[in-house]
Amino acid sequence: MKKTIAFIYCAIIFSNLLFAQDQTPLLLKQPASWQFERFSLPPEFAPNIPYKGAEELRFSPGMFNKDTVTYFTYAFVAELDNINSISQDNIKNYLLNYFKGLCSSTAKQRQLLIDTSKITVSIEKKQSAEKDVYYNSTLNIFGVFADGAPVTLNMEIKVVVDKATSKIYLVFIASPLDKTNSVWKELYSIQNEFKLPKS
Repeated sequence: MKKTIAFIYCAIIFSNLLFAQDQTPLLLKQPASWQFERFSLPPEFAPNIPYKGAEELRFSPGMFNKDTVTYFTYAFVAELDNINSISQDNIKNYLLNYFKGLCSSTAKQRQLLIDTSKITVSIEKKQSAEKDVYYNSTLNIFGVFADGAPVTLNMEIKVVVDKATSKIYLVFIASPLDKTNSVWKELYSIQNEFKLPKS
């Protein structure tokens, strides 16, 4: 009996250690005060996404509270393996599949009624003097972490290609707030501070 208890205890500790390793920031180390999450790609809620890799997210303190200034304001990085190029349409389809899956799955868990056919993504290339490619995007989605009401999300995507490892990093920053709002200063700081992880 004691051996069984000891085995279960060790198994719990080992699983907790594995979870902690999975939750160690490798791509988005800041802001440390923003809630962190990491998972593998494709995500369980959108298995039809055609890329393998990982995603890391940082949620603002008001991300899940509709009554705060920073509601649905967050940043995330998608690390896509074994790929050297990605088109505007590829990114648009990624976002469409991602948010349809996320909204559908979360709404079902929280018993919210939404119409995923109303989820739309528009995207256009941003003029930039930098070597990296940037896109502006507008998404019509649902606030499924709150009351399920429609949300129009303003987003910017930075594309960073790492030819040495055949990986592409998509750095997403997003908020329903207009880009003239001061919250975008912090979002742009997250975007600008992103660095390729050391091999």
